[in-house]
Amino acid sequence: MNVYRLSSRLKVFIFLFSVLQILVLSSLLLIPFIDLPSNSRAYQLYDFCCSSAYLHVILLMLIVAAIIVAFLLVINVFKRKVIFTSDSIISKSIFSTQKLIFSDIKGYKIRHSILYIITNSNEKRRLVINLFTFDRTDNLLRNLEMRFTNLDF
Repeated sequence: MNVYRLSSRLKVFIFLFSVLQILVLSSLLLIPFIDLPSNSRAYQLYDFCCSSAYLHVILLMLIVAAIIVAFLLVINVFKRKVIFTSDSIISKSIFSTQKLIFSDIKGYKIRHSILYIITNSNEKRRLVINLFTFDRTDNLLRNLEMRFTNLDF
């Protein structure tokens, strides 16, 4: 059983970017609760962009949505993996787990550094794997070449 995870550089980048995004957006949520002098630039900008209650609510919802997306990115960094077992290929992410048994696989294609594992029937969806994001993708491609046909040719 081979387990392919996200590359460590990508994990660090996504983790740092998401933490920075969470900190910045969380600090924006504190602006309404801070007493600012009326002649300060921050107060004038906040008053200009959020003068109506409608804009204030929309801005609040957008900030909260962006914070949730950042948390989901951090969780997905640690959950995302592709498992190549002796009889199947399993792709796990934060929202889904997709398993393809070898007998269900027709072959594979590679288009613009994205690996498509094609199924025999329309009932099962194909697996889509971005080769740039995973470590040891050359090993994954060798395993696929030994078992399946390359549909690019």
